Formats: sequence, structure tokens, C-alpha cells
Amino acid sequence: MERTTVNGIDLAYDVEGEGAPLLFVHGAIWADFLRPLASQPALSGFRRIRYHRRGIGDSGGPAGGFGDQVADAVGLLDHLAVDSAHLVGHSEGAMIAMDLAAAHPDRVRSLVLLEPLPPFNWLAASDHAQILETFGPLMEAMAGRYQAGDVIGAYDALFTPQGLDWRAAAAAAGPDAISQGIDDAPTWFEHEAAALPEWTFGPAQAAAVDCPILSWCARPGMPLPRAVRACLHELFPQCEDADLEHGDHFSVATNPAAVAEPIAAFVTRQSVTTV
Repeated sequence: MERTTVNGIDLAYDVEGEGAPLLFVHGAIWADFLRPLASQPALSGFRRIRYHRRGIGDSGGPAGGFGDQVADAVGLLDHLAVDSAHLVGHSEGAMIAMDLAAAHPDRVRSLVLLEPLPPFNWLAASDHAQILETFGPLMEAMAGRYQAGDVIGAYDALFTPQGLDWRAAAAAAGPDAISQGIDDAPTWFEHEAAALPEWTFGPAQAAAVDCPILSWCARPGMPLPRAVRACLHELFPQCEDADLEHGDHFSVATNPAAVAEPIAAFVTRQSVTTV
């Protein structure tokens, strides 16, 4: 990967292809979970920009909050002389992409949101209670394993009960993904995990976002994806949907071709209309 200094952080990034720019913002823990997606032939007509967020993968630290993450992404676009880009964010990366679009709407051509967490300040009380009931025990079990020094066990405690094969996704992301997830565990467990429930996004921020938006999710009938989808449609009237009925949160790595197809169709359409 290439490197540049952005906001005092040594940021690792990679650029492939030519065409309208796509900036991929990965989620928590694993820096390369979006590498299989960015490499799909369906997206080959775009300039695909991937980077490792601060404190993760080949980028330097320290870890930072959402404001720092937005500044890093904008700084990378500046470094690459990209005036505006289509953003493809996964999980926590989708939350960062939403904040970037709200703070810098002129830098964003469209948003592709791959299963962000919902802004808890905007959830219906019943949805909030159900999500806490489902995920609270998993988060507690994960934290307990991590505090005991068992990083692999912590990942198992969070993902395995959800039916998510994080090992298969890590293997698809690259040969070093599992070891990278162990090395960078402090960034997640000691910084980012605590910040996620405190993230807020509401009508004031959404009003600044006038770009086209695609909400992608797997198993849309499940409680968390259903709540996320409802939030996004309330916040963004222009939001379109794409679903992968038999996929899961890690399909971005394990079934990237199926995830890439609706993204390519959506971004191609937006690239044509914004020329």
C-alpha cells in the first residue's frame, strides 16, 4: 500500500482503476474486509480507493473519534486531488460516511451504506429495547473475554451467536487478517466499541445530505437490519434499498460479487446523472 500523512496520522491507502472515484470506508477491527468487494469486476470501471483507518492495519495511531475519522477521509481525498467521491461504507465505516456527507456534502456524490448501526437517539423505544436485549449480553461476553486476554474468544463471543463466520470473512480478506485483528484489538475494545452507542445522527445532520443513497442489508427481516432500514428511510427520503436475503454482515468479504452488483448499478446510474 501507499502511504501519506493526514492529520498527523500515517495513513495507508491503495488506489486501483480509472473513472469516477469510489472511497471505501471499512468497518471495525479488520482493515481489509472491503478488499474483496473493491476488487470485483463489476466495479472495475471506477477509481477504487481503499484505506486503513487510524489505529487499524497498516495505518498509524492513535485511535480517534468520528470527527477524526471524517477529517482523515477528507484529508485523503485532498491528498489524491479528488473533489468528490462516491462513498461505500461498511458497518462503522458507513456511520463515518454518513457523518462525512453531513459535514462535507460537497465532497460526496452518493452514499452506499452497508449495514451501519442505527443512531440510537433516533430509534423507536421498542426497537432500542429489543436491540439492547439481543446484543447487550453478547457485548458483555465479548468484553469479558477480552479483559481475560482472549481476543479470539472475544470475537467468537460476539459473532458466533449471530451466525457470523468471522474466520471465513478474515480468510477471504487476506492471509494476515486474523493476526491483524488480534494486533489491533485495543483500537476496537478500548476506544471504538465504547463510542458506537454514543453516536448520534438526526434530522439536523440528515438535512445537509442531499446526495443519492443506497441502503444495502442482508436478511432484512431480522430485527437489527429492519430497525436500521426504518431509520435510514426516516432520515433520508431519497434512500433506495438493495437486499441480500441469504447473506450476512460479512458477505462483503465472503460473497463480494453479489454485494458488488447492486452497488455497481447504483453508482453507475449516479455517475451518469452527475456528469
